[in-house]
Amino acid sequence: MSENKNISLDTSRDTFFYFLLCTAAAIVFLFPVGIANMVFGYILGDSPCTLCWGQRIAMIFIALCAFFIVRYGFKPKYIASLFIFTGVGLWQSFRHIAPHSARDLDQGFGLMVLGAHTYFWAEVVFWAVIILLGVMFFFAPKVLGPASENGNNWRTLNWWGKLCFFLSAIVLASNCLQAAVSTGFPPNYGQGDPIRFSWDPKHIIHTSSGMDGHFKTISFLGKRDVKAPDFAFAPNAEKLGISFNHKASEGPLKTEKALRIVSEEKIGIRQPLNSLTFINGEYVVSSKNNVFFLNPELKIVDQFEMDPLYSATIDPTVGIIPWDNGKYILMGSNKSFMKFEKSVTNDPDKQLVGRYSDFVKGEDHFFSFGRGRVDTVRSKFNHVLSSTSDGTYNYMATVPNNRDHKTFVISKQLMKDMVTSGEFTPKTSLLKDGRSLGELYVTGMAVYEGKLYAVSKNYNCIFEIDPQSEVIEKAFALPESLNDVRGLIVDKDGFKVLNHNVLITLK
Repeated sequence: MSENKNISLDTSRDTFFYFLLCTAAAIVFLFPVGIANMVFGYILGDSPCTLCWGQRIAMIFIALCAFFIVRYGFKPKYIASLFIFTGVGLWQSFRHIAPHSARDLDQGFGLMVLGAHTYFWAEVVFWAVIILLGVMFFFAPKVLGPASENGNNWRTLNWWGKLCFFLSAIVLASNCLQAAVSTGFPPNYGQGDPIRFSWDPKHIIHTSSGMDGHFKTISFLGKRDVKAPDFAFAPNAEKLGISFNHKASEGPLKTEKALRIVSEEKIGIRQPLNSLTFINGEYVVSSKNNVFFLNPELKIVDQFEMDPLYSATIDPTVGIIPWDNGKYILMGSNKSFMKFEKSVTNDPDKQLVGRYSDFVKGEDHFFSFGRGRVDTVRSKFNHVLSSTSDGTYNYMATVPNNRDHKTFVISKQLMKDMVTSGEFTPKTSLLKDGRSLGELYVTGMAVYEGKLYAVSKNYNCIFEIDPQSEVIEKAFALPESLNDVRGLIVDKDGFKVLNHNVLITLK
């Protein structure tokens, strides 16, 4: 049938398919790209950030690929390019949303449309492209190949196709203009936090500073490229960039007294022990996923092996604290936890839900009440190697890592819901000039008579914190011979720590 300006008279299914594809490409240009450029940009003064430009460019390339298909027919390189640009756009939009997804209500940046910020709608657009293309290709009349019309290797456009191409070209040119004004030419590539769009040169910023440091290290994890802590069962000082020093005199804190060893007792467990506490008349120690309950004579009276991967991953055990009338909370270095109790039951439901699912060994006499995760703010990108409780709050202290040797934060969670109630870096007059609490490597904590105590493997010391005033009040030196201090117990007789599976009592 000859071409007619009235689309409704064109009965060709192939032509109708190309009409749909052309319309979809024009919609991408005119609505998400066009509105963002002309309405949000020129009228409302919204200037794209670097990632905004990336998503907008991906949308433009997607629409252009569709136009190439409309003009030159189905070719593998056009289809492949279309899906590649959609994948890149999805990654960019996900990268844009991710840092803001956990923020409080209505926090974020940029304009909001229907209650969501514009960077969220980019994700919607890219998923819509995938779904709509899938629907259109599914109902395509046949396997369409390269175009061939009247001896030419392209399709002749009707008035609708020409209109779509023309309007899209205007939007493309306008975006190029906005980019040239607000962003500039290479090597400038936009701002992370752009100011309002303006035609006035004194309000225009062209910069390439966002590239600084981008290629010093390449990691898909970004800020989360944090190596595992230094565990008793898996030393990791080299990857963390830490050289442990066991001389308290060279540490960041001024110590008041030197503690002396009054007894040493070997614990007959083969696995290197990572934590130590004393609950309900028993010593509780752990190594990775194994937890042991010992009597005062250090003989094993009970034990289990936790399944670290079930539900909330716990990686690995760094402390056991008492909870709710004889029950316990197991804390992992990634701030995930499991609530459990010693229990014997023949109830098959409990066997399945609270036993087999959480325990690899010991499920016949331990029961889990479920798992959870602690959310923090200041310590989000740091592991912990300690946990203790005063009955009201659970306390944890961060350890330095390969990306951060400065942060030292103590967080506290209300025991009844394990939701973070506060985070603080202690103040102290004991800190030496030019030194940082981030040099400490806390591997154990304990509460005694309202005070919080922490032991550091680096620069062997135990320091006392008043949790009310958030001040380090005292610091004690440990013998230099202790070269892998783990866990901490404080009582009227002094301090107890682990050192290579030996229970050390200090006074």
